[in-house]
Amino acid sequence: MTISIFDLQNIAARPGPRYRAIADQLRDAIRAGTVAPGTRLPPLRDLAHELGVTVGTVSRAYALAASRGEVSGEVGRGTYVLGLGSAAQTGTGVGSAAFLTMPEATEAAMKAALAPPAGQTEIANAAMAALLAELPGRDGPSPFNTYLVPGGEEQHRRAAAHWLSFDDFTPQPGGILICSGTQQAILTSILAATEPGDLILTEELTYHAMVQQAGQMGRRVAPVDIDEEGMIPQALERALREQKPAAIFIVPTLQNPTGAIMSEGRRRKIAELAIAHDVSIIEDDIYGVLATDRPSPIAQFAPDHTWYATSLAKSVGCGLRIGFLIPPSRLLERARAIQNGFGQTVPPLMAELASRLIETGDAATLCERIRSEMAARHEMTAKALGTERVTAHPAALYAWVELPDTWRAHGFVEAARTRGVAIAAGEDFMVGRADRASRHVRLAIGQPQTRDELARGLAVVTSLLSESHIGIVEPA
Repeated sequence: MTISIFDLQNIAARPGPRYRAIADQLRDAIRAGTVAPGTRLPPLRDLAHELGVTVGTVSRAYALAASRGEVSGEVGRGTYVLGLGSAAQTGTGVGSAAFLTMPEATEAAMKAALAPPAGQTEIANAAMAALLAELPGRDGPSPFNTYLVPGGEEQHRRAAAHWLSFDDFTPQPGGILICSGTQQAILTSILAATEPGDLILTEELTYHAMVQQAGQMGRRVAPVDIDEEGMIPQALERALREQKPAAIFIVPTLQNPTGAIMSEGRRRKIAELAIAHDVSIIEDDIYGVLATDRPSPIAQFAPDHTWYATSLAKSVGCGLRIGFLIPPSRLLERARAIQNGFGQTVPPLMAELASRLIETGDAATLCERIRSEMAARHEMTAKALGTERVTAHPAALYAWVELPDTWRAHGFVEAARTRGVAIAAGEDFMVGRADRASRHVRLAIGQPQTRDELARGLAVVTSLLSESHIGIVEPA
């Protein structure tokens, strides 16, 4: 059944952008029980005509409702109400597996921020063969016959300390926890630093999975304004004063999705604010080692308030699933207990392999190859799209592309999908608002397996940028 529960007068009376008013009225109707789960919403063009707005406005409203986990759309079937809280229950919404899934990407997949192929298979194969050959003569249990202690063994933490150290930032092995990737490190930080109902501040465009993790754990997330460096200290100070958050989540180096690198002066200011307001910082530095010009992490300036999280996923290979977390020292055992309680100990064989790659220098070799490949791919991107539309750092795994006035992000993404190219809309990274994000898309130029695949994807994007808005493919 298709119904319309939208009231033009109600929408017009709401403050803010019209697309948000439409999405908010839908949420109110779901909460009031006026519209039940399974209800089919009007097609985009029908509702646009009914309300006297553009198809793009309705598309943005439906996209916002989808990011909240309240509706789900499927080409050929329509958009259906899921109900409140469905994001956590069904996996839909921002941060879900659907974000990475794009089987229609026949020409190029440029949606997931993955490192490009750089010889990972060959190097890992040789390292694993050497590791397995050594096991029969080693003392102690085999990694096939034991679990790691929560946080990792001493040798794994020593290797991690070596990998993480640069300039004046010299973590000690005893303060590091080995994790199953950065996502586990972030989740552990959220659980240890906050309580259900607490508020986490983050950049207005941010890592989508963190938003989902926070929501599933009963935490709230609110945006802070950003500029070309990332989070703006003045906006953060105002939010700290007015909203009383428990934590700040931030990606200061190669910020996702914009690629910004925050200056050291700004990092110091944010550290000072966190200390003054006694608020935890969850610092996601997963891309940090890729940037040779990165400043010291915020953890260097506020070690007693910062949860520093990173991994080998973006700089060596995502298949390792090895991450590192440095909690405030007083909370180290709390973090270890949370990791153990959730059954998230690291597979011993992966910890052994990661340590070997670091100790032999193979990890550094792969990281340098990835940097070099990304620099070449950014040159390809700039040549194809023009530098005036692209914001990017040569080490970032993605480029942030501004769209012309004739496009909005979700329409552009859908048009690219129909031509076999998967990319991410700016709204996929929004927190609370999409005003700026609706005019941008993120191209994960590290994901294509070859430069030829990247070239095909860029050719489609370039062609679309020169076209007028052709609309969105709507359900029949």
